[in-house]
Amino acid sequence: MITREQVLPLLKEFNDLNGISGNEEAVSEQLAKYLIPVTDEHYTDALGNCVFVKKGKNPDLKIMISVHMDEIGFMVTDFTDKGYITIVPVGYHNPNVLVNQVMTIHTENGPVYGVVGGGKPIHQTMGKESAGFHFGDIQIDVGAFNVEEISALGIKKGDFVNIEKESHVLNGRYFSGKAVDNRCSCAALVLIMQTLKDVETEATIYACGTVQEEIGLKGAAVLTRRIDPTLALCIDVGLATEQDDLNPDAARCYIDKGPAIELYDWSPESCTGNIVPRKMVKSLEKAGEKAGIPYQHAIMLRCGTDACAIAYNNFGIVTGGISIPEKYIHTTIGVVSIDDVKNTAILAAQYLMDLA
Repeated sequence: MITREQVLPLLKEFNDLNGISGNEEAVSEQLAKYLIPVTDEHYTDALGNCVFVKKGKNPDLKIMISVHMDEIGFMVTDFTDKGYITIVPVGYHNPNVLVNQVMTIHTENGPVYGVVGGGKPIHQTMGKESAGFHFGDIQIDVGAFNVEEISALGIKKGDFVNIEKESHVLNGRYFSGKAVDNRCSCAALVLIMQTLKDVETEATIYACGTVQEEIGLKGAAVLTRRIDPTLALCIDVGLATEQDDLNPDAARCYIDKGPAIELYDWSPESCTGNIVPRKMVKSLEKAGEKAGIPYQHAIMLRCGTDACAIAYNNFGIVTGGISIPEKYIHTTIGVVSIDDVKNTAILAAQYLMDLA
């Protein structure tokens, strides 16, 4: 049985890695550390997707378990004459939450730290504070006074940038970190495959860490064409209800009340989404009941996962999803329940054991 004590070190280990979209190597290496010993084969493709294969009794029954490895972040675009650095987002961000944050710029020579300034002090504005920020307003101060000093620090256009945040345990039950989206699912994947280490499964399982989900589900689409799975299960974070009010865009899912079995997600802006076949939903519900864990159901608009790319690839793949409810998603910090991560792993492992 998976315990909370197993979950927490993995959450911290994976969250604290830096792996912005397009720069996921450190996360891939960490998955390899844990998954190579409990699987039969592994490989990495040209984009950086990593795959760990556990052979089952039926090589033609292939199930793809997908977790994306990347986190949202930024990229250096230019330098001002006065020594400030401009950035663009890698993934969806609200620029208003970036002001006065500490940033890490990942250079070839190592990390360089800076801060995002917030304009004039409150003493000089007094009721005339900015109503909002845009990415054109965001500049990183690394203590340089000109472009030459920036260059001397080893900073180049194209360097990846992320927010510098420590991870913490809140009230003994919750985990907060900069990259719980989607490193909590990476931790769950490790726990799933460790649980199945000595289990002879019917299906051949492809445990996959995918790249570039945050900029359009790129890695999962490529990997699905290569694996051509019979079934797929995508594990990602989902929207946690922060108050008890109805949300017109989502079914209410509460942190610490269990993983959410996905029913439907759709992003009207991109017209991407996934309606999970009811047979898959029922199989996941049955697995949850058999395992004796709590679970919820997820319905989300303006939110999507790798499942969108997987389901409509090749000749169509029956694709389900499990969401770990996260508070403060796509901000500078996220919060998940340690037990929700644990129960996600238990649910998925039970589903895989029941496949025939």
